[in-house]
Amino acid sequence: MKYIGLVVSSIGVFLIILTNLYYNSVTLDMQKIKDYVFETNIILEDILEKEEHVKEKKDEYISRLVSIKKGITNSKTTFLINDYKEYKIKSIDSLIQSISEHKNKEKHLEDADKYNSLCDEELDKLANKSFKEVTYLSAMTYT
Repeated sequence: MKYIGLVVSSIGVFLIILTNLYYNSVTLDMQKIKDYVFETNIILEDILEKEEHVKEKKDEYISRLVSIKKGITNSKTTFLINDYKEYKIKSIDSLIQSISEHKNKEKHLEDADKYNSLCDEELDKLANKSFKEVTYLSAMTYT
């Protein structure tokens, strides 16, 4: 009977360790690309608020976005955030299109917003929102 308690507690500890490894992997992966995500958010803000400035320096903004896209693509992360990275890359592509094309700018910005929303949903799935709330895991870790 005492061996059953030992086995159950060992399995419990093993599951706790696996859970910690999972959340640490997600957190470390997000930290690897957080600068790129932050820069993308700054560019999106400029596109929305400083439209004339972005038009004047269109090539600079596009080259920054292309660099960010390459950085996110080349960052060595686990398979856990592949969907997040794909959505973020699609968002960046939409931002590039919104800067380079004047006709469908609003549509491309809507697409970027849609992909950013999908990124948020993917993070919620990865970091199980209720687990974050219980453990006081800060949402600022992922932004």
